[in-house]
Amino acid sequence: MMGFFYDLLDKLQQFVLDNMWFAPLSAVLLPFLEALIPSLPLTILISFNLSLMASAFGGLQGTILTIFLSTLGSMLGMVLVFIFIRVTLAPYFAKKVEGHKVGKKFLNLVNGPNTFLVLILLSNPFLPSSILNYALSLTKIKFTKYLMLTVISRLIIVLFLVFLGSLFNIQENPMNALWVLLVYFILLGIWALWSKFSQKKTIDEKTH
Repeated sequence: MMGFFYDLLDKLQQFVLDNMWFAPLSAVLLPFLEALIPSLPLTILISFNLSLMASAFGGLQGTILTIFLSTLGSMLGMVLVFIFIRVTLAPYFAKKVEGHKVGKKFLNLVNGPNTFLVLILLSNPFLPSSILNYALSLTKIKFTKYLMLTVISRLIIVLFLVFLGSLFNIQENPMNALWVLLVYFILLGIWALWSKFSQKKTIDEKTH
């Protein structure tokens, strides 16, 4: 399956190099498809976009366009899926999710006031964002709130993958995605320690 995927990317790369006008469309289309198909590796797709856009428009401009177009494509795909499921399947599947212990906790988290935790989940480039999006479509989250979370989380993920992906050259060496994963969890660990320290400091201040 992955061999077919890489062959397809190689053919797309050759087509884009011969038809540079298609590069921006490709940069939107690939993340859009990832939002529809959970099995597609977003890390590889963003790195692929960065390589093509840099070839077409140069390093700096290509990077900026990759960030903007990849975020746009991913956001459009997620919103399309969200609206489709909410309009058609949500009433049926929402009852099943509410009856599940883990599903009910997720629904309570999304419908609650703590938007930051939901954003953290959506901004994790190594969680299946498509599946999280399916779950969100079953909740009662307001569309404006959902749109805000989607835009911010997509931008965070694309920024993360663009800069670390270019640093570790994932397009040429897919196994380097493990280094990106390691860096992500190091940053997440630092954030968790800082958050825990801040909470402890707040509690100490209230008790004195």
